[in-house]
Amino acid sequence: MQFQLSRKVILASAIALASQVSFVQAAGYGINEQSASYLGTGFAGRASNAIDASISASNPAAISLVEGRQVSVGADVILEGGKFENGKHSFRPNAPSSTEDFQRTSFVPFGYFVMPIDEKWSVGLGGYVPYGIELDYEDNWAGSWFGDETSVQVMALQGTVSYKIHDDLSVGFGLTGAHVKGKLTSRPMGAEGTIEGDDNTLAWNIGTLWNVNEQTTLGIAYHSTYDFHLKGDFTVVGSPGGVLDGTKDATLDIVMPEKLMFSVTYRLDEQWSIMADATWTRWTRFEEFDVKDPAGRTLNYVPMNWNNTWALSFGTSYQLNDQWLLRGGYMFDHSPVTNETRTVRSPDANRNWFTFGANWELAENINVDLAFAYVKLQDGTINKQKYDGPNLPAQPGYGVISGDYSSSSHILGAQLNYKF
Repeated sequence: MQFQLSRKVILASAIALASQVSFVQAAGYGINEQSASYLGTGFAGRASNAIDASISASNPAAISLVEGRQVSVGADVILEGGKFENGKHSFRPNAPSSTEDFQRTSFVPFGYFVMPIDEKWSVGLGGYVPYGIELDYEDNWAGSWFGDETSVQVMALQGTVSYKIHDDLSVGFGLTGAHVKGKLTSRPMGAEGTIEGDDNTLAWNIGTLWNVNEQTTLGIAYHSTYDFHLKGDFTVVGSPGGVLDGTKDATLDIVMPEKLMFSVTYRLDEQWSIMADATWTRWTRFEEFDVKDPAGRTLNYVPMNWNNTWALSFGTSYQLNDQWLLRGGYMFDHSPVTNETRTVRSPDANRNWFTFGANWELAENINVDLAFAYVKLQDGTINKQKYDGPNLPAQPGYGVISGDYSSSSHILGAQLNYKF
């Protein structure tokens, strides 16, 4: 019998399982909500439309086009949601067959500062959340043997530098330090397994921005992998007769994959602009997560076998008057998870984003962005067993969990931009 771990493996778990759990924010375990201004256009133009300092999270080259010294701070709030129905566990016929609102309300903060050094060089500093999830099922739900609570919070701090080769072409580089903490629990056979912990790693991104002409701007950015090497504990409490209670050392290696972004902004006239984005993520790197003891023996194993994905977005903005700019957008976010690879910790599916936003200019140097998104996930099913390790058969002692997921979420965003 294997119960889920505790302490720093959480990150792994949490991230690996956050990977499985990036429920509504973005496909896989990513979070798109690093700016309220770009949320309003469905994230279209986030690597080509340099409207404020928050573009540094997507394309470091673009800070060279941000006007003057600027601070952008804000947050998005992802409201609770999620529905699981027709649930069945092969060994627990009386377990509740449905549960709702297992995705917790989550607060996603961000903040950025950019400034020019001279006519060629610009620098910036930003803090944002690239990954995370908050899931909490009912304690006795049908799938509690496989997963109960999952909490993963990843905060990134990025230093950015951009160089303007000439007035129409810039390149940029960002170095990111990421800190992760989280908690993962399950309740198999009356026991409780818990994983908690944290870890740090470095990543980087590069980008270029090209003003093709007065109307068209192109942006391309590459974001590197995040390599985590976790050490923590495997803790069990309340096992039958207490025979499995205790804590063991555990390790987990996990790689969050690289992504490549393509972005275009086209200004039709002084009032209308249109944007489009395409982001490719190499999720095939995420084949499994395998928690091991110091001797290299598997303690907890979840096969992933995800697919590479594309996220496609389209947006527009309209300058209503001197004070108000209106925005709208749509994004199709392809999930790496299928019905065959879905787990209770990854209720992920293809999602459709419908977004609206506005920018309100309070003064010449101060403006506010407001945004709303409705995110609808396609319905999906689950039919899963637990595994002992790579290339090993399913573990029959945990039975089979099956059921149907149908989920959606509402997201609210606000951002203050100050120029000085």
